[in-house]
Amino acid sequence: MSDDNKKQRPDEPPKRGDAAWRAHRDAIASRNEQASRLARARRHEKDSRLRAQQMEAELRERASLAQRPS
Repeated sequence: MSDDNKKQRPDEPPKRGDAAWRAHRDAIASRNEQASRLARARRHEKDSRLRAQQMEAELRERASLAQRPS
C-alpha cells in the first residue's frame, strides 16, 4: 500500500506569493461568472413564464369580451 502512495505524484505544489493571489482571484472570478450565468438563466426562465401567463390572461380576456352580447 505504501508503494502506491510513493508512485503517485502530487498534482501541483502549493502556490506562493503572487501566484497564489492570482489563483485565488481567478477562482473567485470563475465562481462569480458561473453564478451570473445561472442567475441570468433563472431570470430568463422566470420572465418567459411570466410572459406566457400574461399572454394567456390576455387571450382569456379577449375571448370573454368577444362572447359578450353587444
